[in-house]
Amino acid sequence: MNESSGDIIEGEEGYQTCDLYLAAFFQSTGSKMLKATRDIRSKRVYFIFEKNETMNDLRVSYFSREAKVDALTYADNIKSLKSLCHNITTGSMIPR
Repeated sequence: MNESSGDIIEGEEGYQTCDLYLAAFFQSTGSKMLKATRDIRSKRVYFIFEKNETMNDLRVSYFSREAKVDALTYADNIKSLKSLCHNITTGSMIPR
């Protein structure tokens, strides 16, 4: 069963979001991204993060504009996730 909390869905795999900027923020705080998948029906890319007890606090600080992260790290993570989304949606990822 999935439990939704704002832009985060808690599932068996971990926490997932389709919000690219929130995902970049999570990465910038050291949260571990497990994988990214594309929902065929909605065509959205979902970023799945490892479960930890700080995710809700991070989400609250992000949306309340109280979060502090390194600006260059955040910008780099946005670029990296945009590239990942492009690769997933165009099918140009190399299977391993």
